[in-house]
Amino acid sequence: MAAKPSLNSLPYEVRQTIFSLVARQTDSNGWRKGPAPTIAHYATVSREWQEEFVEPITFKVIRVTPKRLKSFCQIATSPRRRAIVQTICFHVSLDKYEPHLDGEQETPAERRRSTEILTAALGTFFRAMTLWKKSDTSPLGLDLHLLVDSPSDTSTLVGRNGGPLMAGRALTSYLKLDLEAVSLPHIDIFSGFRCTGRHLQPTSILAIVSRLQMLEYLDVELNHDSTRHRDVKQRNSFALGLQYAETVRVLSLRRPSPMLVPAPAPPKQPWSAFYAHMRTFSQQCESFEFDDCIDAVQFFTPFLIGPGMADAPKSQEVPFWTRLKKLNIRNSYMMKAPYLRVGNRVEALASVHNVLVAIGRATRRMPELLFARVCQYVLTDGQLEWFVLTYEYHTGKAVARTKGFVPGRLMVNAWKDSAAAKGIKLVIHHEKNDANAPEL
Repeated sequence: MAAKPSLNSLPYEVRQTIFSLVARQTDSNGWRKGPAPTIAHYATVSREWQEEFVEPITFKVIRVTPKRLKSFCQIATSPRRRAIVQTICFHVSLDKYEPHLDGEQETPAERRRSTEILTAALGTFFRAMTLWKKSDTSPLGLDLHLLVDSPSDTSTLVGRNGGPLMAGRALTSYLKLDLEAVSLPHIDIFSGFRCTGRHLQPTSILAIVSRLQMLEYLDVELNHDSTRHRDVKQRNSFALGLQYAETVRVLSLRRPSPMLVPAPAPPKQPWSAFYAHMRTFSQQCESFEFDDCIDAVQFFTPFLIGPGMADAPKSQEVPFWTRLKKLNIRNSYMMKAPYLRVGNRVEALASVHNVLVAIGRATRRMPELLFARVCQYVLTDGQLEWFVLTYEYHTGKAVARTKGFVPGRLMVNAWKDSAAAKGIKLVIHHEKNDANAPEL
């Protein structure tokens, strides 16, 4: 009797071709529109299919809710399955609300209810994850994606990008943990943490971060850079608390959704405790990224010292980023409060120039830098101008490319002198498509 044919008897390339063709007919990659069979249906083909094809796709990214947490723990018990998992998305759903409340903020009672839901859900999740051993998971660790929202947060209206708009309540509401009621155990299996959905206060984020012992990657929202008391307090507390996140090497900071009722920006204070703590913490990072939530001019002010500039306090030393390999910065001007920053285009261009010069000088103190991208956006009379500089270093060669402006002598010298100080020859290219591009 002939032996039962085995999938493993086929060459590796043939097996991968079969797997790829089947995956395209399912919803495994989320690209198909309309109904599609789930990849799990193919688990019954054979044990080989289940272990070699189905499970690596099914368990790569796990989406869990508080209601499904128990079944998730039962399904992902074997070390083999746990070793496949790369990301756990924990989705916490808040209470629904009536459509006519879309534009209204949560009442104090509703806010307390949201706090109770989130606090209880996270406590249960963390206790469940203590059953996972670090030796069972990938050596790189797992990513934890926390998504918190209400089913009613999505509007029936469609935005410019084709996706649904968020209800006003979702944009104006904020979340926090009940730090007195919650007791989260320490966990050593997560190396990355990202938080999306409703805005979670940075102090609550730090409470979560403090329990993730092996955390290397942190991607979260800061509060708006405004004069609102809550924003000022949360930003300062976050910057101060980061000193305890000693294992974090990749930091990505985002601003929340635009304010429905804009608040003014605070006066520029580049030597404030917030910027001092952020500069200090960034020096332990290998990758650092931020948008409007941090003002690039104020952050890099130590590299703009000169006539007309305030002297640096003696207690604040010029930063030195020994580990930094990647830098990504995005700032806007005159778009929406509290990020107007300037009063007119001339002032905006002067600020963009200062950013480009300061960062160029700062790269002298980034010996390991491989990639940098600086994007500055200026809105003038309804027209959005982009000013972009991209720096790449590879195999002993460094190239900087500019778009939207002509590099001025001061900016060119700042970047080239910094490269030369590191023994690197820098070549700068700029697009010449726009004859009216300003010189910066």
